[in-house]
Amino acid sequence: MNWKLDIKGILEPFTALKYLFKQPATLLYPFEKRKTTENYRGFHRNDQSKCIGCGLCEDICMNDAIDMIKPEIVKNAKNSSELIPRVDFGRCCWCSLCTDVCPTKSLTLSNEYSMVSTDPNSFLYNIPDTSKKEKQNG
Repeated sequence: MNWKLDIKGILEPFTALKYLFKQPATLLYPFEKRKTTENYRGFHRNDQSKCIGCGLCEDICMNDAIDMIKPEIVKNAKNSSELIPRVDFGRCCWCSLCTDVCPTKSLTLSNEYSMVSTDPNSFLYNIPDTSKKEKQNG
């Protein structure tokens, strides 16, 4: 039997040393968050000052993730039904059909994407009123 010294096989594991000096490819989540694109489909937002409570978002939702509820305070005088949408994020597939069909464009999708909870009822989400935040920021 002839034995041949395999230099390449001996030196190959040492090529991994070059990775000691490179930056890691991972993020330290939740301290560093991934940057999302401008048209990212995150959590829903509803400007209740524009919402007329028509229920089209509930009708078009193929997963029955949206239902209309009565809020404590109605923010829009044109909302004759006095109802606003509530999204069940456990059922939502983020297809964005509800935002496309909204006649007043009060329902939109944000860039927020992280929600962790051990309580399943926390995923029944009353869409926050963004009219106050937009007035403060803008």
